[in-house]
Amino acid sequence: MKGIEERLSRTLGHAAERAPRLAAPAAERLETGYRRRRNRSQALIAAAAVVVVAGGVVVGLRGADTGRTLPAADPSGVPSAVISAAAEPIEKVWPQAVWKMPAKDSEGRELRPVALTDDGTLLVNAWRKAEQPEVLYLYDLAGGKLRKITDLERPKKSGRPAANFSMGEGVVAWWTSTKTSVRLWTVPLTGGEARQVAEHETGGDMIDNLVVTKGAIVFSVLKGGVFSVPLNGGQVTPVERGSGLHLLSWPWAGSPGTWSPPDGAPFTHLVNLETGHVSDAAPARQGEQLLACGVQSCLATTPGGARAFTRLRDGSEQQEVPTGFQIPEPVSQSRFYVRTLRSHAPGLGLYDLKTGTLVDLGIGNEAAQGEVPVADRAGRMMTYLTASGRYVIDLSKIP
Repeated sequence: MKGIEERLSRTLGHAAERAPRLAAPAAERLETGYRRRRNRSQALIAAAAVVVVAGGVVVGLRGADTGRTLPAADPSGVPSAVISAAAEPIEKVWPQAVWKMPAKDSEGRELRPVALTDDGTLLVNAWRKAEQPEVLYLYDLAGGKLRKITDLERPKKSGRPAANFSMGEGVVAWWTSTKTSVRLWTVPLTGGEARQVAEHETGGDMIDNLVVTKGAIVFSVLKGGVFSVPLNGGQVTPVERGSGLHLLSWPWAGSPGTWSPPDGAPFTHLVNLETGHVSDAAPARQGEQLLACGVQSCLATTPGGARAFTRLRDGSEQQEVPTGFQIPEPVSQSRFYVRTLRSHAPGLGLYDLKTGTLVDLGIGNEAAQGEVPVADRAGRMMTYLTASGRYVIDLSKIP
C-alpha cells in the first residue's frame, strides 16, 4: 500500500511540474485539448490542498503555481464528513448513464471523446503519440460504431494543431494557428472536407474557448476579448460587452480566465453577453480560498484548507463537500465531483451532493498513473480510461 501511495503522490507532483505555468509566455500556457486539460486539473489538485488516499493517509503534494511543497495534514484533522460506506460500481447504481467504448480505432489511434449529443452520439477525435488529433469521428454509443467525419490537417512546424472542437447547428468547428493568426474551421456532421471559415490576426495570441451558437462561431482569446464570425464565413468582429473577457459557456463570459495571472479564482466575474446581466461571485470570507467558479456556484476551502465547500455565486446555500481528493473545478451539474474512495484499495469515485451517493468509477491502480476523470465544459459528460476500456458518463441521465 505504501508504494501505491508514494506513486500517487509522485505522479501528481510530476503533473504539477509538467503543467503550463501561468507566468510563462502564452504559447506555453495554452491547453489545447483533452490531455493538456487533464494535466492542468492534476496540477490544480496538487496546488489546492492534500490528497486523502486509501487507509486515511494524507499526502502532501507540490504546489503547481509556487513550486513549494504543501505540508501533509495530520490524519486527526480530517473532518467528520469523510464517507466510510463501501461504494457500488457506477454501472450498477446509474446504468442509464454509463457507456463503454473502445480505447482505440482500427489504426491504433487513441479515441478521445469531445462532446455528447442528445441522441446518444459522441463526437470523438483520434490521436497518435505526436500529441495532435488526426481524425474526427461520430460514435454511436448504442450501436458501437464509428463514422468518420473528416481528416484533420497537420499544421506546419510553427503552427498549433486543431483544438477546442465544438458542435452545433449541424457542424463541428475548431481552430488551428500560425505564428501570427488563428484559423477557424468547420465541417458538416454528415462528413466531408473541412472548410476554413476565417483567419484572424492575433499577433501570436491564441483561442482559449470556442462555441457554435446562433449561426456563428464565438470564441475568446488568451489575452481577453470575445469575438464571432458567421458559420458561412465573413469578418471576425468583437462581441458586444465581451471586451477583455473569456468565454465560459455561451452566453456567459468573464474574468479572470482559466489562464489569467493567479490573481483569483477563474470566472468570479461573469457577464451575460446576450442580456448584459452581471454576476459577481461573493468574495471569500476571512481565511477562505476560492478555487473555481462556474455559472451557478463556486468551490472554496475553509481557513487552512481543512474543509472544502460549494455555495451559490451569491454566497447562499453553502454545502460542505466531504473530504478527499478533488479536482478544484466547479461541481458538475451543481451536484457531482470526483473524490477518493475510502476503502482497502486505491481508487476514485463520483460523489453526488444532492443524494449523498458515492459510486466507484472502476479506477484502481490507474489512479496512480494519472488517469483522472474530468467533465467537459458543459458539465454534462465525464470520460476516463481504465484497463478494460473507456468509460463515458452522461451526468444529465442521473436522476
